[in-house]
Amino acid sequence: MTLRPRVRFPAARSVFINCPFDTDFQPIFRAMVFTIVVSGYQPRCALDSTDGAEVRVNKIARLIGQCDWGIHDLSRVEVAPGGLPRFNMPMELGLHLGARLLGEGRHRRKRALILDAERHRYDAALSDISGQDIESHGNDPDEAIRCVRDWLSDHRPRDAPPLPGARAIRGDYRLFNAELADQLARRRLDLETLTHSDFVYAIRDWIEFRADREFIG
Repeated sequence: MTLRPRVRFPAARSVFINCPFDTDFQPIFRAMVFTIVVSGYQPRCALDSTDGAEVRVNKIARLIGQCDWGIHDLSRVEVAPGGLPRFNMPMELGLHLGARLLGEGRHRRKRALILDAERHRYDAALSDISGQDIESHGNDPDEAIRCVRDWLSDHRPRDAPPLPGARAIRGDYRLFNAELADQLARRRLDLETLTHSDFVYAIRDWIEFRADREFIG
């Protein structure tokens, strides 16, 4: 038994995620991914696929070009053990802003959610964006859910109903995590070695399974 086929989304429903992918940041990253999927959008990031022949910056630019939405987390721009800050996240934010400022057509409608661990901390390191709205998640997955949910809901069409509230999505996420191991076992997948793509598919699979279960009930 395999997971359901990949769901393809247009740029208007695709959200590029620019953030750290290390183990320490994973709880926040996965909380953001879950919120995007249950809100009806498709998360995109550098983990979507691996191609050793593709230049990384080209891949990032292509993904940004395919998404009308972008989440950029700057909470890891502090100085690393080697004595230098990490510039990848600010650079990818620059690509997104450049596409919006200099691009044509739908690229001028690109929306960005800029996140940091502390409000206004970025002023010292990236003052060029000090005039923009920056949200803070405080390194808390629950707050990351709120930030992403509110941003997506605020920019929905005026005649569209709002998304479920952050508290409801947090409750869904806790239930999803509680049931994930059993769900993966049915799919013959291992939680410890789950790839990003499989995690996204597992969210969609859980949503459909829950919908079927509630309908039967």
